[in-house]
Amino acid sequence: MTIAFYLRLSLTDGDLGKDHKEESNSIENQRLLLQSFVEAREDLYGDIREFIDDGYSGTNFERPAFKEMIEEAKRGKIQVIIVKDFSRLGRDYIGVGDYLEQIFPVLGIRFIAINSTYDSNDYIGKTMGLEMSISNLINALYSKDLSKKYRSAVQTKWKQGKSTACRTPYGYLKNKEDPSKWVLDPVAAANVRLIFEKAIQGWNTGMIASYMNENQIPPPGMYREKTSDYMQWNRKVAYEEWLWTTFAVWRILKSYSYTGALVQGVTAPICVGSKSRRLVPLKDRVIVDGVHPPIITVEEYHQAQLAIHRAERNTIPQKTGFSLGGKIRCGNCGLSMSYHGRGYTPNIACRHKRSAGKHSKCDSTMYPAEQIESIVFHALKTKLTLFCHLDPIIRDHVTRQKRLGEGRRLTQNMETLKAKRIHQYEAYAEGIISKGAYLQVKEQLTLQIDQLQGQLAVLNSMESEEDMLANQVSDMASQAEIVSHLKKLTEDIANMFVKSVVIYGPNRMEITFHFEGLLQKAMEKAEEISASDETKTVSYAIL
Repeated sequence: MTIAFYLRLSLTDGDLGKDHKEESNSIENQRLLLQSFVEAREDLYGDIREFIDDGYSGTNFERPAFKEMIEEAKRGKIQVIIVKDFSRLGRDYIGVGDYLEQIFPVLGIRFIAINSTYDSNDYIGKTMGLEMSISNLINALYSKDLSKKYRSAVQTKWKQGKSTACRTPYGYLKNKEDPSKWVLDPVAAANVRLIFEKAIQGWNTGMIASYMNENQIPPPGMYREKTSDYMQWNRKVAYEEWLWTTFAVWRILKSYSYTGALVQGVTAPICVGSKSRRLVPLKDRVIVDGVHPPIITVEEYHQAQLAIHRAERNTIPQKTGFSLGGKIRCGNCGLSMSYHGRGYTPNIACRHKRSAGKHSKCDSTMYPAEQIESIVFHALKTKLTLFCHLDPIIRDHVTRQKRLGEGRRLTQNMETLKAKRIHQYEAYAEGIISKGAYLQVKEQLTLQIDQLQGQLAVLNSMESEEDMLANQVSDMASQAEIVSHLKKLTEDIANMFVKSVVIYGPNRMEITFHFEGLLQKAMEKAEEISASDETKTVSYAIL
C-alpha cells in the first residue's frame, strides 16, 4: 500500500523563510508526528509519499500539493492519507465534510487525522459524528475571525496613510526609509504625465498606446523588469508582444493615485480564503489625499476621464452564448482571443492585436465563431469515439484477469504457509523438534509469507488501477454515445471536455481536451494487452 503524508502550514508562520530555510519547523514537526504514528501501527505499512503545502491557506483547496495528491488518489496510487489534524486538511467546514463523507469513500481512501483521533475505518457505513463536525466548524470560524481581525488592522494602517501594497503604481517607488510611503520615479512619472497630457488633448487610448509603442517606451511591466530586481511573474503575454495596449493606458488614466492620494481597498475577496475578488463600491474604499507627491492635479484627472468614457461604454461585458468562451488563445501572444457578436456575423479575433495595433505580430484574421465551434466539435467526437473502441478491450481484459484468480492462489498459499508455521511451533512445544530447528524453519516460512504478501500487495494495486481505468474508460464511452447524438457544441459539453484551443493562423489550430491523459493511458493499456495476447498466441502455437 502507499501512504500519503499531507503536511500544510499557512502564510502566518513566522519561521518560514528565516535563514534561507525551504520549509518551516512546523512542517518538520508534523512529519515527525506522522512518522512516529505509522511506525507504531502494524496495519500501516508500505511506501510513504509526502505532499507539502508550506505557506498555503486552509480556507480553500487550491493548493498545488493537495491537488497533486488527490489526482494520484484518483489514479489509485494512494490508499491512505494521514494528516496531523483536521485543520491541516482544511478550514472550510463544508469542503472538509465533502472530502470525508463523499470523495475519500468513493476513492477507497482511508483517511487518518491523528490529533483529531479520527480514522475513517472506524466510520465505515456511518457519518463522522457530532464531535468531528463541531471540530471542523470551529476551524472554519477560526479562519473567519482571524480574517476579520487582520482586515481591521490593515484598514487602520490605510486610514493613517500607510500603504500595504506589495508594489507601487507605475510612476512611483517605495521610500527606502519607510516602505509604506511612495516617492516619484522620475522616468516613469514623466511617462504617466505624458499619457495624461495626450488624453487631455483629446487622444483616445488606442492613439496613446500607438504613440508610446512608436517611441519605443517600455510598458510598465517591462520597465519594472529592466530597472529593478522585480520580475513580472504573472506576465501572460509572450515577451516579444510586451507592448503598450489600450488597456494599459486605460488603467493609468483611471488611477486616482496619481493625484497624490492613497487609494486602497479597491477589491476584496468574495469570501474568506477565496482567490476570486470583487470590486469594492467607491464609498467603501479608503482614500487619503495628499499622502505622496502628485504627478497630476485632481482637475487634470477628471479632464482625462473624458478620453476613456467612450471606451468604457463599449467594453460592457455581454452574454454571448458562445460555447468556447475563455478557452481560445492566440498562438503568438498567448492571450485569450475575444468574441465579437454585435451587429454582424459573430467572430473570434486576437484582442491583443486589436489593443496593441500594428506593432503586434499577432494574426489579425477574424475567424467565424460558428466555424471554430464546428471544428472543435468534430475533433471532440472523433477523440471520444476512441473510448468506444478501447472500452471492450480493457473491460474484457480486467474480467479475464479476475477469472484467473491469481489473488486467491496467493492468499491460499499464504494460509498454507501460516498453518505450517503453527504446526512447527506445536512440534517444538511438544519437544518433537529442537528450538534451533524450529527457529530456522520459522525464519524460512516467514520469509516466504512476506514475499507472498508483497506479491499480493502489488497484484491488488495493479487490479485496483486496472478497475479504475476500466470504469473511467467505460464512463467516457457512455459520454461519447451521448455526444454523438448532439447537433452542435454546447457550453456545458465544452466546459466538460475542452481544455483549450490555440489558434496559430488560418491553417493551424491546436485543441487540447481534459481527457488527453486518460486517453493516452487507455491506449497504452490496450497496446500492452494486445502485445500480451500476441505473445500467448505464439506460445500456444509453439506448444
